[in-house]
Amino acid sequence: MKKGATIFLVTCLIFSLVACSSGWNIEQSSQAQKETQTQEPTLPESNETEKGTSAKEEQTEEVPSENPATENSSAKAEQEANNETESNDDLEVDFTYDYSEDIRADIDYVVSSSTSLEKELENVETVIQKFNLLAEEAQSQGEMNVSSKWLFVIWDTELNNLWSRFSNSADQQTKENILADQRNWNDMKKEAVLENIGFSEENGSMYPVLENSFLEEITRNRAYVLANELAKIKGESFIMPEKSAKYGYFVDNQGTGSIYSSLITRQGVSGDDEAVISIYRLGQIKGVFVDNGNGELSFTSNDADTRIVKGIIKINGWNGASFTVTEAPEGFLSVGEEFDFPFVF
Repeated sequence: MKKGATIFLVTCLIFSLVACSSGWNIEQSSQAQKETQTQEPTLPESNETEKGTSAKEEQTEEVPSENPATENSSAKAEQEANNETESNDDLEVDFTYDYSEDIRADIDYVVSSSTSLEKELENVETVIQKFNLLAEEAQSQGEMNVSSKWLFVIWDTELNNLWSRFSNSADQQTKENILADQRNWNDMKKEAVLENIGFSEENGSMYPVLENSFLEEITRNRAYVLANELAKIKGESFIMPEKSAKYGYFVDNQGTGSIYSSLITRQGVSGDDEAVISIYRLGQIKGVFVDNGNGELSFTSNDADTRIVKGIIKINGWNGASFTVTEAPEGFLSVGEEFDFPFVF
């Protein structure tokens, strides 16, 4: 009995050990499976983190490490230069198009948006700059001839606009006085062109450019004169632009629409300062002058002229000019004789 009981107890113990061992293995296997299931979702997250870190490292490498302000400025300047180049390359100008309405719209806007007459004329200059950019695209002489007229039309449009406002604001006497001058100026324009640049046959295909440039200059000057008169009526302060102390075109029209005498001072093709003096019923004298620095220009007629004449030219800004004879052949001009040219173009 004791022996059989002992065998029974040993057998139970063995089974208990086997069962415990199997349970532990099952639990361990289950735990391992749980850990595996827990870890699996973390794998993509780990990959994303590595990718993010890699991307950040790549991005960091792209950032300039030395003097970023200088490199950024250079990049910005280069970009602006590229933009400007692209803008110029993309600019296409139709030289057959009539810009008259566009110019009129620009002038109307300038008039309505300017706070004073002085500011208005300053803004007209910006319209000139705008059309200058278009004119610079001209390639042929024909395109240059066409585009040169745009600038004259700008000032002509402004002049007409000023006159319309002046006519509506001035009293009858003032209007009649200024209207007389304006009509005379209009009547003298063609003759003024001939005196300054000659006939079209003398200048060939570039004559329209010379003519339009001259008309632009004198129309601009006339616009300032009329704006000054309108400013007086409106009670505005108005400062006329400074007139050259050496160069200009002045006439004596005897209060009419015809030029009786004239004085032209300009820089010649050779670079010398030259003057052309036309005196009613006496003829024309050409020569050179030297600026004395005291408001006087010493004139000497050309050596080729048998009637050597010397004298002093004085330019009085917007009030005209004068010529006083200091030396002349007998019977032609008298020493001390003075000629006035009160009308300024």
